[in-house]
Amino acid sequence: MTQRPAPSLADTLPNQVDVDRLVPDNQDTVILTRPFPDADEAAAEVRRGRLESLPTIGNISRYALKYTLGEGGLGTVYAAHDPLLSRAVAIKTLHVDPSMTDPERFNALFLNEARAAGGLSHPQIVTVYDAGTSEQGPYIAMELLRGKDLRQLLAQGWRPTPSQAALIVRRVADALSYAHHKGVIHRDIKPANIFMTGRTQPRVLDFGIARIRQAESLAQRDDPQSRFHELVGGSPYYMSPEQVRRLPVDRRVDVYALGVVLYELLTGQRPFAGNSLEEIAEAVLRQPVPLAHEVNPEVPRALSEIVAQAMHRERDQRIRSARRLSQALREWIEGADAPDVPQEGRSALADGGVSGGAKRWLLPLAASGWVLALLGIAWAIWR
Repeated sequence: MTQRPAPSLADTLPNQVDVDRLVPDNQDTVILTRPFPDADEAAAEVRRGRLESLPTIGNISRYALKYTLGEGGLGTVYAAHDPLLSRAVAIKTLHVDPSMTDPERFNALFLNEARAAGGLSHPQIVTVYDAGTSEQGPYIAMELLRGKDLRQLLAQGWRPTPSQAALIVRRVADALSYAHHKGVIHRDIKPANIFMTGRTQPRVLDFGIARIRQAESLAQRDDPQSRFHELVGGSPYYMSPEQVRRLPVDRRVDVYALGVVLYELLTGQRPFAGNSLEEIAEAVLRQPVPLAHEVNPEVPRALSEIVAQAMHRERDQRIRSARRLSQALREWIEGADAPDVPQEGRSALADGGVSGGAKRWLLPLAASGWVLALLGIAWAIWR
């Protein structure tokens, strides 16, 4: 019996989708001042919760594969149905070279990294349900999201305002801060691993994949791309200088990569270029980078300086944690430099959600309250 080819998700989807209807934002998002491109809408069966009614194109473990969602050098992603829990999931399979010298070691590393990712529970991190190995190779089962990743959106010409970009990256920084607190470093932050389910609602993908890819490259030293992955354990344009130099890494590699992502969102271009992996690595180490506001005059200088500090080549002079980066962006969003952020968008702030502007009003009111109370006491004594 001939196995039918996997239908492309695009074949089943309408051309135009109302993003606001598909994935309504929370109240604390930025006012949209530039068009957001149409997002892919899941197939009608997925929207109606009937993914299981679609033809099955294959199986991995207990999961029935329904659609091919995407394919790349690292693996393939499918929309699938989990018959045990009766829910739609995304299955990511990893392409493993059959000539790998130590597949057992690789599988052990894969499962270890998958367990670490599965232990993360955060609103801005995609949920991992399950992981394992099968005849088709290692796989990860995770929640099935609707939307597009930042790489796709940027390729379609979408450009966020500076305030939108700051809010997106601030939320990713919050997710990374949580993961770092759990002892998990991503190592491969890039637009393709930031999935947008709303205008400013990111979800971080692929925790642990960089280490898995790095381990796989150890068995393929003759391939230039594999040697590069062995070298950096990440993606060329977003790698930190310490990764290029093969130094031990810490949470600051994620801060650096997130700074590069913010630079790209603000300017529409990557800070580094090159025609080969070696040229990119050389640029990361030595090429001068113009500040974001010099490339795009619409970027406020204060925000541009935050980006530059996050991307500092010397990690000891870099913003030292994702939490500090989130805090810096949070304070910038609060300020006058972010006029397109509604007041409710500034409510998810420190100090119990009281913004700086609110505190300026509350302090005089509190002081006047004390004065009135003292006057009342004096009046009672005098009487």
